[in-house]
Amino acid sequence: MPQRGCATASPEHQPQTGFQKAHGKSARNELKVLQQIYEHANASRIQLAKRTGLSAACVGGIVSRLLKKGLIVESGENSTPRGRRPVSLSVRNDVAYFVGVELGTYTLRVVVADMLGLPVFRFETASKVSEGRQSALQRAFEVIHKALGECGVPKGLIKGIGMAHSGVIDSESGIILSYPRPGQMAQWRNVPLRDMLEQEFRLLTTIDDSTRAMAIAEKHYGIAVALNDFLYITIGAGIGAAIFIDGKLYRGPGGLAGEFGHMTANQNGPFCSCGNNGCLETVASCAAIIEAVRIALEKGVDSRIPELAKGDLDHISIEIIAQAARENDGLAFRVLHEAVSYIGVALADVVNLLNPRVVVFGGPLFHHGAQMLLDPLHRLIKQHALEKSANEVQLKVSTLGSEAAARGAARLISQKALAFLYAESC
Repeated sequence: MPQRGCATASPEHQPQTGFQKAHGKSARNELKVLQQIYEHANASRIQLAKRTGLSAACVGGIVSRLLKKGLIVESGENSTPRGRRPVSLSVRNDVAYFVGVELGTYTLRVVVADMLGLPVFRFETASKVSEGRQSALQRAFEVIHKALGECGVPKGLIKGIGMAHSGVIDSESGIILSYPRPGQMAQWRNVPLRDMLEQEFRLLTTIDDSTRAMAIAEKHYGIAVALNDFLYITIGAGIGAAIFIDGKLYRGPGGLAGEFGHMTANQNGPFCSCGNNGCLETVASCAAIIEAVRIALEKGVDSRIPELAKGDLDHISIEIIAQAARENDGLAFRVLHEAVSYIGVALADVVNLLNPRVVVFGGPLFHHGAQMLLDPLHRLIKQHALEKSANEVQLKVSTLGSEAAARGAARLISQKALAFLYAESC
């Protein structure tokens, strides 16, 4: 049965009905204020008036009504240099809960998070995407059902599901356009995953690219909370980027901005599953690094990596390669720094193009190897980018960990569900 306020129809068509029932302009202003409170945690009434363009008296009345409806709470006091400290406001954390899912190349992660993004349930398992689309989706659906049944949240309070996928996503239509991974392209072409999720779970649903979901989590829960402009880059099985400008995720007219991994790094390089030759992903992703190590070992190059992998080359991971490099293993050091050289040159072009003040790195490569990779990466940027831009850019590593994409997916669906929650309260 559909949950109250959450339907399987396209989200674009549902909130307007709620607004019409809730008296037009007055309801739109209330929703505008509610959205600002949600986007800017601990906002004061004065700040809300400035951000919405509404009068202080109007905002005060709206806040009173939202408090009575149980959608927001007075969360404390903001500090100011002098005078009376304004009371800050937040959306109630328990007003709704959301399922966030990351369907990755190797790992399936699911969280159930409250309205403010705090997970109350976590689960992680192998995604087994290599077994095929049907098997991977069946496994994902089973794990989501498990989360719904075991999270301890009443079903009526779970208002939506957000899924992050590693493919090329049309987030507006909810379709996976392609999945540029070896052996996966044909199976994942034009898959209407959002409709499939809505049909299975009868909840409001959204899907998006994993990198964008990670960046959303970084913006709201990580080191980018106070940043309006930053570039987020993740390096795992693939390579992706997300761009924040003026506090908003930039998607581009077609919604595909940020395909950093498919910049050409070497025109004569390996064939990429996207159809190009020498994409950055083919020479600098974790998958490419591991493959380069395996090839070298099969050729007889001496290294401690087989010992760390307990003699099984199929168990070689970025974590093992990074550990070997820290222990002065020549092969590990050379392969990692060759990958960084490709990343650095490509990133220098992006620094010249966008002039970001901060670049945040996520994903396994920098999670395990940041200490030895950031300095050479910064040197490469200084070598290849314009001096002022190169000197000003800061390189940071995400601290959110492996849950970032799932938490970001939960955040994305919570943003879409806010209008439904408001309509329910009217």
